[in-house]
Amino acid sequence: MIISIVGGGATGITILRYLAELAASERDNGAISGIQLFDKSGFDGGVAYRTQSDRHLLNMKASTMSIRPGDAEEFLRWLRARGLSCHRGKHLPRMVYKDYLDSVRLAAIAQCRSAGVPVHVEHAEIVRMRFSPDRDVLLTTDRNITHISSTLILCTGHNGPADHYDLAGHLNYIRDPYAPFAFADRGDVEVGILGSGLSAVDTVAALAKTHQAVRMTCLSRSGLFPTVQPATIPAIATDFRDALDRYVTSRERIEADAFAARLSELLLETTGIRCDLSCRNVGGDALADLEHNIARAETGEPNVYSYLVSVIDVMCGAWSRMSDAEKMRFMKVYNSGWLRNRSAMPLENAIRIRDLMRSGRLSARARLRDVTGIGSRFRAILGDGDHYDVDYVIDATGPSYRLDASPLYRDMQRQGLVAFDPVGGIRCGYEDSRVHDRHGTPYPNVYAVGGPTKGAHFYAAAVDINLRRAQIVVDSILNPKGQQMSTITTSVEETDRLADLVRHDHPSLDTMVLAPDGKYQNRPAALDELMWEVRDCLGETFRRWSPADFPTLYCAWGRCRVGSTALTNLFGVAGMPSYFQPVKVVLRHRLLGNAGEPWAMPTAAEQPHIFSKEMAGPYVLTESLFLPLQPLIEAGWPAEKLHMIMLDRDPASSLASWLEKWSDRVPEDRLIQNYVISSLNARRVESYARRHGVPVTHYVYEASKDATGSVRKLFDRLGLGERFTESAVTDWKERGQIETKGSGVTFLSEPKIYTVVGLHGSDTAYRYRTRKTASLSDAQLQIIERYGIDDMYRASVDACVRDLSLDTDTAARLFGDAMVTAA
Repeated sequence: MIISIVGGGATGITILRYLAELAASERDNGAISGIQLFDKSGFDGGVAYRTQSDRHLLNMKASTMSIRPGDAEEFLRWLRARGLSCHRGKHLPRMVYKDYLDSVRLAAIAQCRSAGVPVHVEHAEIVRMRFSPDRDVLLTTDRNITHISSTLILCTGHNGPADHYDLAGHLNYIRDPYAPFAFADRGDVEVGILGSGLSAVDTVAALAKTHQAVRMTCLSRSGLFPTVQPATIPAIATDFRDALDRYVTSRERIEADAFAARLSELLLETTGIRCDLSCRNVGGDALADLEHNIARAETGEPNVYSYLVSVIDVMCGAWSRMSDAEKMRFMKVYNSGWLRNRSAMPLENAIRIRDLMRSGRLSARARLRDVTGIGSRFRAILGDGDHYDVDYVIDATGPSYRLDASPLYRDMQRQGLVAFDPVGGIRCGYEDSRVHDRHGTPYPNVYAVGGPTKGAHFYAAAVDINLRRAQIVVDSILNPKGQQMSTITTSVEETDRLADLVRHDHPSLDTMVLAPDGKYQNRPAALDELMWEVRDCLGETFRRWSPADFPTLYCAWGRCRVGSTALTNLFGVAGMPSYFQPVKVVLRHRLLGNAGEPWAMPTAAEQPHIFSKEMAGPYVLTESLFLPLQPLIEAGWPAEKLHMIMLDRDPASSLASWLEKWSDRVPEDRLIQNYVISSLNARRVESYARRHGVPVTHYVYEASKDATGSVRKLFDRLGLGERFTESAVTDWKERGQIETKGSGVTFLSEPKIYTVVGLHGSDTAYRYRTRKTASLSDAQLQIIERYGIDDMYRASVDACVRDLSLDTDTAARLFGDAMVTAA
């Protein structure tokens, strides 16, 4: 198929890059036969990035600006390669990001062509779209040249500020706040800047550098500047997010007033922070407010921004439940307050604004109602009956998403191919971003990402969010028969298909979108996307460590219910910090849209050896497929400081335990599917470890029938012989109360929905416990044989006997009939 991308800004280039990598790796299965990329502004960075002022900063930290799926570090590496090394939390000039986009675009084009996929790139505006009789897409440029393609992706971005006060015909009205300012720099020149949000902050910072004499006044409804991003990323509790999520998900429809009120109430109840989205505090002291926000940000403590960032997905969910009228109500009454608190400015810019206000060069006025031209000047009409006159007006009210001025969208609307959304953009699907015709019917081959989706999506300009949506769209295009798993399917056929993909470690496992179940996972996401997010969170702890700072981590993995928690407690009792699923806990937070907290582990100087368990399953497919070492290694953990322990247990005992513990929480067919995939995933986990040079040891639960002897051999195998004591195996005392703080296990804070009280039990020693399997039906037992899980278990036994150097008699006593080659 030939895919056309209209728009060559960040979103269009993101899609181009993703298509290029799929084609180059043959993950598209040869489906992409050509790509067409059109940009009306000649790939100059567009409204967001064409500026040449170094005072126009990215609002997002450098660590979040990569547009390579699954590789959050790419932008930072690109910077380092060009001698522009910076710390992860820095806010760089927008023009630097434009250079990065150019570099990615050119590399992606070269990658496509090397893979035999032609790319047509054209500096032209698409002014007309229609369908051929075969339903191919026909695009006509402003040069009256028509191009044909199979699929269209609209990535036309957003526009500059809307002319709210009809000032366009006035000589001294400046519509583009990011353009160079040509007026005189004199002390008697008064410049009015419409707005006090991020665009206004950028404008003030740039103007103050080029015009050091003019006086500036920001004119807006609130008269207040955005809050300030904390100097460091603080850890926050999830109480606020969880409560707001419950409020949203319990309602089919959301009203704007009720949502804004409940958000403010819950924020105050759970954090003690006040936040009024209606901006009723107009007329406040802008300088005092700014100084307060700077002081709070410099402490690194959570502020209102920290908490609103944590509910991005909840806000999207609320938006999707609002009617058009409620969306319009939210935009009119609450959007300014949301942006002021959620779209916080970088601390660097906040300090600049504060200093300008202290010097008297900058002021802010609230209650703006109207602006009119009076001769060569302007008069701002304020709500208190006052007015303020200025010589020049710079419109910095923020981007506009209305598309009725676009020749392309006007023509599509005239033909009935699209319908304009009253909030902005065009009508399209919330989940799949398919464009809808005027009757609301989605097209199978026309999509939109970014700006054109503003009505369907609350966030339409965020680089990280559009990256995820771009992946969903491309995967949908390349998997038109639903292979992206838009719904959870647990038929035998589907389990067979998944099992085959796992056995072959198929690349599509990383990119197919895994459907949410609405309980343990509430967002659709691909595995590689989630691993990227987990990696970023974990890396916050040790990204700046040298290799010598890392302790040696012994990471135990297997499907759930293989005796792993007792083993974790054993290592803790033996004196090693032992952690309960530190990687999976972050993954579970990400499945629910939470930020998650970095794993706070000791350095090698504090503890040379640490232990963790990471188990596969049981609730959702994502838990069954993740590779525990991947986010650690990709975040910087040296492979030579890792040791993989592959755990296993008699398959029937394990399955019986799954059904006993979780059949009241997960439908049985889905639970069994997750059991199968978790079991088969052992090959992928071990293969990943070995590819990265990580040593692997196998330990099968039945070895604990001789607990002291087997554990001694396990410790010797791991190079921990000096840490072994018999009392660590046989004499746990109160430390055997696994779910108490006195145990040898360190439990990290995971979402409450995953908590199962009494799951782990207690004991006074590490010992083997039998599990009755009589409850299993013949059909359930046949599943173990059907998918070769019994063969995998016998291979695990063989490997355990070999790795622990067990003699033949001991192996026969411990494993009995499961011993095949080991004997």
